[in-house]
Amino acid sequence: MSASTITLPPQGYPPEITGYVEPWIASPGGNIDVKVSSTETDLQYRVVRLIHGPQGENFDGMIQETVADISRGNFTGRYQVASPGSYAVIPQRDYGIRQDGVYVAVSFQAHLVEEATHVQTIMSTLDVPSKSGFAAVLTEQGYAELWVGTGSSIQVVPTNFKPVMKEWTALNFTIQADSVSFELTPIPSFSQKVEAPVTGSVKLAENAKVQGTCVLTFAASYAESTNKKCEKPVNFFNGRIGGPELRSSSSEGVVLAKWDFALAMTTETIVDISKNGAEGHLVQAPTRAVSGPDWSGAESDWTKTNKGYDAIHFHEDDLDDAGWETDLSLSLPSTLRSGAYAVVVEANGLALKDFIPFFVRPTESTSSALGAKVAYILSTFTYLAYANEHVYDRMHLQPETYPWIVKKDKHAYKIERRLDVGLSCYDIHNDRSGVIHSSAKRPILNLRPDYLSWNLHRPRGLSADLILLEFLERSGIPYDVVTDHDLHVQGEGALQRYQTVLTGSHPEYHTVESLFAYMNYVKAGGNLMYLGGNGFYWSCAIPSENLHRVEIRRGDQGVRAFTMPGSDRVFSANGQIGLLWRTRGLAANRLVGVGCCAGGSGPGVPYKRTDAGRDKEFSWMFQGIAEDELLGTEGFGGGASGDEIDKCDHGLGSPPNAVVVATSVGHPDEFGIFPEEVEYPMLKTVGTQTDEIRSDITYYEAGGGGAVFSVGSINWLNSLGWNHFQNNIATLTDNVLREFVRRHT
Repeated sequence: MSASTITLPPQGYPPEITGYVEPWIASPGGNIDVKVSSTETDLQYRVVRLIHGPQGENFDGMIQETVADISRGNFTGRYQVASPGSYAVIPQRDYGIRQDGVYVAVSFQAHLVEEATHVQTIMSTLDVPSKSGFAAVLTEQGYAELWVGTGSSIQVVPTNFKPVMKEWTALNFTIQADSVSFELTPIPSFSQKVEAPVTGSVKLAENAKVQGTCVLTFAASYAESTNKKCEKPVNFFNGRIGGPELRSSSSEGVVLAKWDFALAMTTETIVDISKNGAEGHLVQAPTRAVSGPDWSGAESDWTKTNKGYDAIHFHEDDLDDAGWETDLSLSLPSTLRSGAYAVVVEANGLALKDFIPFFVRPTESTSSALGAKVAYILSTFTYLAYANEHVYDRMHLQPETYPWIVKKDKHAYKIERRLDVGLSCYDIHNDRSGVIHSSAKRPILNLRPDYLSWNLHRPRGLSADLILLEFLERSGIPYDVVTDHDLHVQGEGALQRYQTVLTGSHPEYHTVESLFAYMNYVKAGGNLMYLGGNGFYWSCAIPSENLHRVEIRRGDQGVRAFTMPGSDRVFSANGQIGLLWRTRGLAANRLVGVGCCAGGSGPGVPYKRTDAGRDKEFSWMFQGIAEDELLGTEGFGGGASGDEIDKCDHGLGSPPNAVVVATSVGHPDEFGIFPEEVEYPMLKTVGTQTDEIRSDITYYEAGGGGAVFSVGSINWLNSLGWNHFQNNIATLTDNVLREFVRRHT
């Protein structure tokens, strides 16, 4: 990427260090590039292994382990920014436009009209320095306009047409000598009545200069205005574009280029079906596999039809790759054990630092050297889904609907001001469409060891998962750290050397590959401890050539910040349906015995052992815990059953032999039932009204000889770490882990 990422911080900007590591999941013996943005210039760095979690809001004891075998030192910092905005570009080429001119056709669906506050480019070949080419744009007021170069000037051709937001328009225009003619035709949706086409023609001051080589772009331009060139694309379009083509404007109408956006859907390529070789590529991951102007509603799966999906949805705030300059290139020792790591960057002489995380996967040799028989799987898909989420400040949640008390930590303030580093899959774009892509090639500001959730005021995500890492460190049981991405790429092969596998607090998102890695591991006799809640809930997809990116498509059911149109719920990455795993017939219950049913912002509550849990068959599980002792009465955020919670439901696939050994008691009305759990009429939906809002601790023995233990609560780990692990949740978790390990020795 160019040095244009380096700039000066805005005047009055607070002291700040942030950055990211590429790749963020690395192998021993590999290299990582560290990309830093800093308001300070005098910086030092070191690498640490993250082995301590927080004690709630107390981070004093989080003394991480410095890795002596990785270089440390000083470097000069500089402030860097990302450049959001997706577009398509066809590299410089000659389309064969001659003196007879060019006919251009394209359809567009504007999702921001006058609200965009800037010019939006539909397509452009305009070159300001040579005053050549053309551009089709929407003005700041939302009117369609053509900009045409004549060699001595760039002339503006107004159309007086303002598109209806989220409705398709066909734009056709011809540039021939000194004449420009245009037609804008609203495309009706089903039986909708639309306005009549708008047509017009204009004589230019001199002949247009549209011949010769040019760079063609869709949804952005290198011309900020008719007299200002930019080195990088600007004037991003918010909405959908489809069916573009260029023809000779002669009577023969020879096709010069014609792009079909429905082809090569799983790639970054846009295909020229004229066979003239005008292929292009997409930048910053716009949304593919969306309905186009000819979508009829007869088929909602792009893989099963040859029409209806010739469209791409572009956004001015898409970001796939921040493209920052590299500040440090570090070599990882070949003997480096797997784990969660961070590059600690701090300003000399100032109390200013950042922990920039990355993960190291195990190899056969590092795992053997450690003697690891246990694997802890970090939920890297979920980390990506929530990366830089702006729910409280972008979704405009109403207090009466969402009774959350917003409490911002330092990371939340950084997320607010660093809008350039992109959104999460819980946010909406400026044009109010849902964000379906998230990327690791940028700073993830809420992926930090000392992060506190703004609505729950407790560790969540990586910071909560570090509590279990510290628990494993204290246990003395050799373990490896594996990631969702490793399961996606390697399948069950990533787990076959381990006797027992543990999840973190929130393994919510899974691809087909990662989900079946778990399933096949359990089928083969492995033991699984599901130590979280809301797990195996949403499906996701990973492009085969872009493992840093996750794709999520929401709709119908599930707790969600937005709903994708019914036509747009099939992944572009692999052609599989998105949505909940439950909707796809694979509810979490089938794997872990429980499935998510409710959630809430109130304090967590404890569990109480059931009659079945008091049976002597499970005495090993509760050793050291009194029979009538409530489990997890305290924790960071209340009791152990909190945040989002799961229950046993044999109707949804909980195995017939799954035993509920304990269940939560007393959830307050700050907890509500999930929509997919309720049938008409929607009654008894909050905590005190129904016992369907609960966490169940379950245990079942699987067909392959292993067993599955599940707790069904995101807040479990916040109780596990309470009082430095001196509590009965830690006792119970330790009992199960040691028994699972013992069974295989």
